[in-house]
Amino acid sequence: MASFKKLGLFIMIIFGMVLFLVGCGGGDGNAEPAGGGSGEAADDIVPEGDEDDTLYIGLTNAPAGFNPLNATDTVAQWILRMLYPTLLDQPASLSFEGNLAESFETEDNQSFTITLRSDAEWSDGEPITADDVAYTLELIANPDVETTWGVNISSLEGLQSTGKWEDGADGVAGVEVVDEHTLILTTKTPVDPNYIKEMIGFNVYVVPKHIAEQYDPAELSNSEFATTPSVSGSIYQFVDYETDSYVQLEANPTYYKGEAELKHVYLRVVNGTSLVTELQSGGVDMAAGGGIGVIPVSEVDTLANDDNLVFESYPGFATQFMFVNNDEFDADVRLAMMYAIDREAIVEQLFRGNAEVLNSMYTSASVYFDPDVEAIPHDVDRARELLEGADFDTSQEIELTVPTGNRAREQSASLIQQNLEEAGFNVTQVTFDFVTALANVREGDYQIGLIGIPLTSDPDQTYLWSQSGTTNLGRVNDEKLEQLLEEGRTATDMDERQAIYTEMQAYWRDQAFAVGLYADFQYKVQSKNLNGGIKEFWGGSLHDMHEWTKN
Repeated sequence: MASFKKLGLFIMIIFGMVLFLVGCGGGDGNAEPAGGGSGEAADDIVPEGDEDDTLYIGLTNAPAGFNPLNATDTVAQWILRMLYPTLLDQPASLSFEGNLAESFETEDNQSFTITLRSDAEWSDGEPITADDVAYTLELIANPDVETTWGVNISSLEGLQSTGKWEDGADGVAGVEVVDEHTLILTTKTPVDPNYIKEMIGFNVYVVPKHIAEQYDPAELSNSEFATTPSVSGSIYQFVDYETDSYVQLEANPTYYKGEAELKHVYLRVVNGTSLVTELQSGGVDMAAGGGIGVIPVSEVDTLANDDNLVFESYPGFATQFMFVNNDEFDADVRLAMMYAIDREAIVEQLFRGNAEVLNSMYTSASVYFDPDVEAIPHDVDRARELLEGADFDTSQEIELTVPTGNRAREQSASLIQQNLEEAGFNVTQVTFDFVTALANVREGDYQIGLIGIPLTSDPDQTYLWSQSGTTNLGRVNDEKLEQLLEEGRTATDMDERQAIYTEMQAYWRDQAFAVGLYADFQYKVQSKNLNGGIKEFWGGSLHDMHEWTKN
């Protein structure tokens, strides 16, 4: 339970809005992909015009695509926020403000009236209207559409727990367009307004109906709409993607908050070592942060002491889990894995203390984090006892899926393998690029695997641990957990939800549905010539991006 002081601070936060990860947070469901391209030299991709109008952002992960309805990775979700509008922004955790929406109001926590800006236009000059918002929600709910946002809208009236239409329906009963700039969202039962504001207001990208409706809904994921966006409604427009090298954007002149001061953006994909070099030389103006622009821990002191750079560090919402296929391993075996892994050693050896062990399912940056739920300690003897009691065949080979591109994650895999083998497991590492690794894990074609997840400010994690969840990577199917997730999601005030999530954190830890490894601290690293950039709440960093400038 958070302290009274912390609760009071939360209550005083002004109405506002957020992202992720996605995803992102996430939240990844929102997971972070790892790239590994070396990137092009900055001089090779300078556009015509003033260099002061161009922003170079360093990524250590490449985007998996640009589908606003089905972005499974944090990089894509972050870039999509530059291209498509959301109803709300979230400058700070659980603090929302209007973006496309001028107001987002409710009197009963069940019916939410949303009034849109009247001056919003798509980059082709078409107005952004309530029909676009309603059409976006209908697409997500359409059973033919492949999407990661189903759970985000599942609280709306007329939808199943997966966020898809109820049997026999052909639309969302809980969405009513009143006029061009007004719509009403109705939930099945009263909910915490912050839940709707984050899950729908901040984490759903509004798509242009007049563009998306040209395609068969079942084919959207494979269409040009998802690969080369032609129309923007946010800060920037898509120009080009050189695979595993850079994404090129340019300012959207019709952006309703005002055309961006920095007219060109290049998001360059480089490895961690190259990112450090480029930051020092000025080849990039900033690291993306948030688990998608990863600074090697060994270089932290170097960058922190560079007089030309701004360097800050703080806990965040980016996490690393070892997902365990619950279809293959029961609770005692999963718990044995938890006891076997020396997570404190990972934090100390790989991050020099610039990370925290995940005691359960939240990081300390969350208002709902319960410090009294202590992490399972490293205890090899206890791990062996659990395996013996479970009558587990320790001779069977277990494959540890490891995505490439994130150096710290790759190094942690070797420590994890060693720890598991000390406890009696027979482990072999298998490596894939992130997109392939994530696809395998999503399909259940794995045994244990390392995947990064950007968590949301709202504590609901139905998307991660429920049978209805779009990112249920562990293939979790637990009746009590389902009940707690439903109770937490549908509770209508913070005190009530906090009690539920405190119970859930202890239960999740004891059942070891996955192994929470660590949450590495977030670094803000950027040139002192950049005015703007990453905020402490990484997911909401882009709310003022149109105002960023360079000296």
